[in-house]
Amino acid sequence: MARVDISWDPFDPVDPGPCIDVIVTNSRDVISAGRSLGLEYPEPLRMKALLDTGASVTVISRVFAGYCKLFQTSEGSEITAIGATHRCAEHAGSISFPDTGLKGFDPIRIVSAVFAKQRHYACLIGRDILRNWVLNFDGRSRRVTITD
Repeated sequence: MARVDISWDPFDPVDPGPCIDVIVTNSRDVISAGRSLGLEYPEPLRMKALLDTGASVTVISRVFAGYCKLFQTSEGSEITAIGATHRCAEHAGSISFPDTGLKGFDPIRIVSAVFAKQRHYACLIGRDILRNWVLNFDGRSRRVTITD
């Protein structure tokens, strides 16, 4: 069982919330099939992801989805956030949590959307992943603990 402690200061207005490092790539099957056709994929890129208990699915910035060359499975997905509906693309991807011991997910459905004015993270970890973990949000100690 892995255990990860994340610092988070809910009293700091510029702290974006509890973030974890992730690596998002295409699924192993997509990469294998693509390479057999001669396609190339970029080296995996580590990025910050916000743990978002309000998000039903995991969402990646459309810019990073493009950089990662995520295989797009659909254009017609919609998500609702902050009272507005956003049109998203769907991707077949893989997500891992480097240096944590947490189990990765491959394949997993990831949607991409425009992250307006967000400079602290490029991904939202939604309940599709969070439901596999035990989360302890402790505001007084300014820590979030994840166990799987």
